[in-house]
Amino acid sequence: MGRITDVEVAQIGKALGDPNRLAIYTQIAQHDELFCGEMHAKHIISPATLSHHLRVLHDLGLITSRKDGLNVFYRVVPERFAEYIKYLTQVGPKSV
Repeated sequence: MGRITDVEVAQIGKALGDPNRLAIYTQIAQHDELFCGEMHAKHIISPATLSHHLRVLHDLGLITSRKDGLNVFYRVVPERFAEYIKYLTQVGPKSV
């Protein structure tokens, strides 16, 4: 994974700015791996909406997935989130 771009940082910020998407990302981050059905049980959104949010997070490289039979398991990509945080810490004024 190369250096994160300005556009990618803006897209990640927008994606995580959605309360449902942030809650989904947080839930996945709190586990080594999470089954899609476990997420659906905790969020009051339709399966299609959950799938959409997962797709956005996946397309931005924040999560990855693996299929096991009919089940899909998700996990975070910590390096990608670390790139995002590193970028943000370099944006503001330097502390003295």
